[in-house]
Amino acid sequence: MSILSSIIKDKYLFVIFGLSFLILLAILPFIYFKLAGGENFLVIHFDAYKGIDFFGDRLKVFGILISALAIVSVNLFLADFLYNRERFLSYFFCFGSFVLTILILIAIGVIISVN
Repeated sequence: MSILSSIIKDKYLFVIFGLSFLILLAILPFIYFKLAGGENFLVIHFDAYKGIDFFGDRLKVFGILISALAIVSVNLFLADFLYNRERFLSYFFCFGSFVLTILILIAIGVIISVN
């Protein structure tokens, strides 16, 4: 039995995980070109009461993307591992990864629009 054979057989899991990875990979050039300016500090977190809480550089934004990619990858392997035992958990990991990807897209979009 090969790696990820359960994910490849199930079209819902394959499409949703594929979309998750595609969105994460599509964010990468967006970050690179939008934050290519010479700004040293980027506003990563802004609070309405305290103002700017957390500064960072471009590497922090790429770190957000890389951590999301790692989480989606772990969820992919967990969904494949649990597919034959608990199919519901596989779907839960799949759609949870997709929701995480959309939230990362929104967060990075906000970081870029603020800066």
